[in-house]
Amino acid sequence: MNRKSILILLTVFSLLTAAGITYQMITKEAVTPKDEALTVLLPGIEISALYDDGGRLWAGTGEGVFILDRDTGDTVKKLDPDIHMIFSAMITKTDDGLVWVGHEDGLSAFDDVFDEVYRITSPEIPKGRVNTLLADDGGLWVGTQNGAAHLSVKDGSWAVDEILTKESGLSEDVVQVIKRVGDELWFGSYLAGDKGGISIRSDEGFTYLNVDDGIPHSYINAILPLSDDKVLIGSGQMIYGGLSIAEKMDGKWKITINRDQNDGIPGMKVRDLFLDSSGRLFITTEAEGIIILDDPDGLNKTPLEGLVLSQENGLADNEVKCITECDKCYFLGCKYGLTRWEKN
Repeated sequence: MNRKSILILLTVFSLLTAAGITYQMITKEAVTPKDEALTVLLPGIEISALYDDGGRLWAGTGEGVFILDRDTGDTVKKLDPDIHMIFSAMITKTDDGLVWVGHEDGLSAFDDVFDEVYRITSPEIPKGRVNTLLADDGGLWVGTQNGAAHLSVKDGSWAVDEILTKESGLSEDVVQVIKRVGDELWFGSYLAGDKGGISIRSDEGFTYLNVDDGIPHSYINAILPLSDDKVLIGSGQMIYGGLSIAEKMDGKWKITINRDQNDGIPGMKVRDLFLDSSGRLFITTEAEGIIILDDPDGLNKTPLEGLVLSQENGLADNEVKCITECDKCYFLGCKYGLTRWEKN
């Protein structure tokens, strides 16, 4: 082979290599474009709970409770009490205007000037971290590592009037999520030592949904009622789990559909479920980001079609633990930071 032929081959090889690199760059950019509407706030701080009270945004973190501007996400105030919220936690408001914060050491309530007016701990409520709260019918349900408690106002003060544990009907003592579905109360368990799943309390007593009924995993992370007869369930741990649809048929709840990573959810463990004001369904995972469907009916066909967001797009972290929607934006609480997503 002469020198001219060698130069031609080298030129062709260089052009092909450059074209390949360019193609890879274009392909990667097409798959994971940076979403300029995403802004990271409180970087590196674990966000475990979000609550929009209509005036301010409350963010429960591993470093305390932050009060944020609900439009910009800017920090307005950090509450003084020593409160830490990791793994799971929740913030909600009762009818009297108190904002309740579930945290590692129990339960705290704040008034409209952010003063802590109640601190309720074991043995008043079951010991251990408070995982979830449900303001319901003028009272408050609290789910902890060792059972659930119900609080109501008696003689002008909040007090515990009922405690539920495995001995009194729950499938497990660890209560991760509580939701009302019609006339029923659903208690989702975690760290299940037995069957785990969901304990459903009605006027007739307890019934149960677990892996024997078709839920992919015994650890329940999220329950999202779509109606009195249809509920979405997120379950799993680490690389196991999925999303289930439960429907009430002839008075009995049945799992009718299961979806997981093989169907288009970014990861196996479904961490949280959120339905926005437009009816869009947010499905978050343990470590692979989120997928957003136009509506829950999108679960009926596979592969799932929706917008996928991850750290490569601009999320603070791939584990999205909680979501809330304000007028101008969404806030997504991540393992390492808060993500603000501009609606426009």
